Amino acid sequence: MHFDSELIRILFYILASVSAIVLLVIGYKIGRWIGDVSARKHITMREQEMFTSQRGVKNLYEQDLVAARAQIEHLQQQVNELTHRVEEYRKKAAGFGGLFGGGKRAEAMYALLLENEALEEALLGQNQKLSQERMDALKEQMRSTGYRRVLMSQLMRDDRIRGYVNEVLSDEKRLPDPNQPPESPRGQT
Repeated sequence: MHFDSELIRILFYILASVSAIVLLVIGYKIGRWIGDVSARKHITMREQEMFTSQRGVKNLYEQDLVAARAQIEHLQQQVNELTHRVEEYRKKAAGFGGLFGGGKRAEAMYALLLENEALEEALLGQNQKLSQERMDALKEQMRSTGYRRVLMSQLMRDDRIRGYVNEVLSDEKRLPDPNQPPESPRGQT
């Protein structure tokens, strides 16, 4: 393009520059608006997915909870039924074969059966307690033996003790007779 006047040419360039800046600002605003709209759509879609996921997890949890409660109820019914059966078997055993007849003898036998079960449970508990005490005593004895072994090892490292032991072993008069039973320790009978 060719302009006749320098002023028109400068005005044209200024007008073109301003138009370009206005177009850039309008383009920036439109781009930003489109970005905001797409971001809102994306956020809404993510929220919907999360809501759906949370709802699915909640439904699954509630189903598991209902199933667990039903299983607990079923197991409780079984326990009640088995407890009732055990009671019936006890009563039958108390009056087994008509040996004790009915009435007071059968009731006495039933009471004896219950007492016997209670005693067996107490005996089992006592046996478990004694077993634990034996295990604890054995552990203590093993610890004590280990301590003595370490102590003897430390003593045998001492040159004076080692010399004394070698002296006793070399003097046959000091050694006990292998054919005689060992003497009891001093102070014990």
